[in-house]
Amino acid sequence: MMTATDQNKKTKRLIHVGIIEEKKGKLKYLFLREINPNLFQWSKNDVSNLEIETDVFGITIEEAISKANSSFKDQSFRSLNCGFRYTLPERDEHGINAYFFQMNASYASSNGVYFDEILGNNCFVQFASIDALKLCDLLKQENRL
Repeated sequence: MMTATDQNKKTKRLIHVGIIEEKKGKLKYLFLREINPNLFQWSKNDVSNLEIETDVFGITIEEAISKANSSFKDQSFRSLNCGFRYTLPERDEHGINAYFFQMNASYASSNGVYFDEILGNNCFVQFASIDALKLCDLLKQENRL
């Protein structure tokens, strides 16, 4: 049987987090992980806190999120509010929704600025939800990022 430690060694980079509503209104996190540069797959925790892969995936982050929206719509799927990402040096006025890994990178840096490999620019994230920040701290402690 695979332990949580064994699973963590095999864990791929956490990209984003979604939330679904299960029976009796109980909320459950879904984790979008980068399996390889062309495969992003959703997983969810089982009762023993191990991540079980779902059959929902995409070749891009956007496609994987879109498929989760349609696949989990009966469970009221929504993305975790990870704040807004702004590009530097010219800060755009409105920002766009940040992914979990971008929020983590920004909040982990000393001044909030991080280099976003996808965009090829320095960026920072503001206004992440308390839930996202708490989950980030928990996942860091569990070595699941």
